[in-house]
Amino acid sequence: MKIQHNTSVRSLQVFNHLIGLIGIAWALITGELWYLVVAWLTYWAIGILGINIGYHRLLSHRSFRSHPIIEKFLSVVGVITTVGSPMAWTAVHRQHHRAAETERDVHSPYQLGGWRAWFGFWNIKHIEMKLIRDLRQDPWQRFLHKRYFAIILAYVIALALIDPWLVVFAYAIPACLCLHSTSAIIVIAHHHGYRTYDLGRDRAANSWIANLITMGEGWHNNHHARPWAWSNWERWWEWDVPSMIIRLIKTDAKTA
Repeated sequence: MKIQHNTSVRSLQVFNHLIGLIGIAWALITGELWYLVVAWLTYWAIGILGINIGYHRLLSHRSFRSHPIIEKFLSVVGVITTVGSPMAWTAVHRQHHRAAETERDVHSPYQLGGWRAWFGFWNIKHIEMKLIRDLRQDPWQRFLHKRYFAIILAYVIALALIDPWLVVFAYAIPACLCLHSTSAIIVIAHHHGYRTYDLGRDRAANSWIANLITMGEGWHNNHHARPWAWSNWERWWEWDVPSMIIRLIKTDAKTA
């Protein structure tokens, strides 16, 4: 099942890239450049809310708690990013932390090479499903995993009813950008940057490049040193947009 889900997600990502390129060409030729602004703003919104806050700091690390409705909402936004269901993404991420840079690390660029790690040719056979026992017991998360593609389709249909071009600029292109932003953390933030903490074999680094792309996830060495913290902001220049939002929505949290 894990392999089938991953293959289906990757296939949809390829399709999104194709129609995304067509959409960019259309916007440039026709001068409808405001659609590109829509794509960029949508990327920031779903990337920060769905992946950085929802999938990563809330579901994967449980670094804070929020109202159940907010958790459900963030999980749905994460689905729209098309990087996998909340259960699948969390399983991959927890496995990564459990075995960083080893052969059991699902997407280490040191094990797979940068190209394979970036484009999703991962060692998902190493995922231990017991790592997401909590999510597998959650009816809402089971529903999102089972109806993952149906939810994306519903979102696409809603956009098409408003404006067919929004399917490209408020879904396909933002989803592609979300994919590459996560890849930037996987590859760039394990090769480029400084290391405040000596983590042994774990090569996670604080990369300003990865941080610009993700608006706060680039301080990866800080995160790997303290994965339970809801904020990666330690030095004054290590700005972290997701932590600003978390501060507003958390009901309690572990020490940041």
